[in-house]
Amino acid sequence: MMTPDDLEKLISPARFSTFVELSSGNRYTATRLYAWTGRLAGALLTDFRHLEIVFRNRVDQALMAYARSLDHNIVSWLDDSWLPARTNGWDEGAKKAIRQACKSLHGARRSHDATIANLTFSFWRYVIAGRYEEAFWLPALDAAFIGIPGATSVDRRASLENALIDLSRLRNRIAHHEPICKPWTRSGQGGAKLILTVDAVYESLKEVLHWCGASSAAYFLEPSCVPGLLATRPR
Repeated sequence: MMTPDDLEKLISPARFSTFVELSSGNRYTATRLYAWTGRLAGALLTDFRHLEIVFRNRVDQALMAYARSLDHNIVSWLDDSWLPARTNGWDEGAKKAIRQACKSLHGARRSHDATIANLTFSFWRYVIAGRYEEAFWLPALDAAFIGIPGATSVDRRASLENALIDLSRLRNRIAHHEPICKPWTRSGQGGAKLILTVDAVYESLKEVLHWCGASSAAYFLEPSCVPGLLATRPR
């Protein structure tokens, strides 16, 4: 069994102190909390996998249909030359992401589907950004999702974008082995500081899956280990 002293030596006193603080100074609870955080991070990555695949496919299908409604010869909507005049095409960040997604693909493997699978979650979150509201959201993506709260199309886009921002931050925290059991902050509208918790952001993950379709949400969320882990956090 790992003792608090042993764990502190393994992960560093600075990192261990975060878990001690979150455990009201109890080093044994901190040791259990560290192990629990690792299990939770692993379970969340499984659910993020489902979310990312379902979300990107929903966007891809909607934008491919829209692009081909304007030009039936379009092979990939990622080539923004098909966009109507006076709508924003890709900015430099998006162009770089698409180039990087193509970079490791060669010959016949450099297909539209392969490129879609190679793009990062950050890219998909930016497709929903305000810059592309006229290009993508208003003509195609608003109708591709179900039940997003908001009185107008613009409101619905903002609701989805905010959820994706929070999800992207949590995903990055997991990837960088940060203590996701500790609340974190981000800037909101008007510079307001928003305090986020892993429990709240997981609710956003469930919401986005439901917005992609009730059947996919039920299929992927029913076997999830995350709710059980959230309910048994060491205290």
